[in-house]
Amino acid sequence: MTFLLALLGSGVGVAIVTALFQIWATMRQGELQINQNQLSGLYGPLYYFTCLNKALFDLYNDYHKAYDEEFKDTNIAPESIESFKEEANAILDEANSYVNKEVMQNNAKIIELLEKNWHLIDPDDVEIFSKFQIDMARLKRSEGQSFRTAISLKERLGNVSFMRPKMIERAEEKWRLKRNRVEQLTKGTKIFCRTRGEGGLANPLRFFASPLTEAVRLQS
Repeated sequence: MTFLLALLGSGVGVAIVTALFQIWATMRQGELQINQNQLSGLYGPLYYFTCLNKALFDLYNDYHKAYDEEFKDTNIAPESIESFKEEANAILDEANSYVNKEVMQNNAKIIELLEKNWHLIDPDDVEIFSKFQIDMARLKRSEGQSFRTAISLKERLGNVSFMRPKMIERAEEKWRLKRNRVEQLTKGTKIFCRTRGEGGLANPLRFFASPLTEAVRLQS
């Protein structure tokens, strides 16, 4: 024990610990850079667009709630039926336009983001992001025309979505995880920087040099 404490308190011990500390700091700096690149190049913008889509979906649902309250189970005079239908359809068309236009525009930007920064995607996100891209491909092929595929076959292919809840949830989850990790790693980097001496070399023992010296003295 005395030898170990003496070694750590010696110049050789300081050099060994410093080298290990620098390796640790370099690894953390590399992880920090990766997380920062992912956050700024992919997961940050992705979270923004998915949040925007979620707000548009909520607005779409609000329209339908208002539609149900205003137009469903309402007694209408025969002479007002046509104008009533026109007004009701206009409300539904307006609600649908937020999804067909704004959401689809956001989705196009997300597709571009994923294709441009595919190298920043975490492996566990590939399946969810791929499903989103497949949904977009199916929606584009169905735009402005009726499906020619048999109903039974469409059922086997599964439903299609403008954006599945899993996509929205995963974008938020990864954005928060990476943001928190960047904050943790940044704090570690600042601590490392504060341990550097005038010569530029890290001196991690400066925090506990006195306790080590005292321990060696007591063991002598």
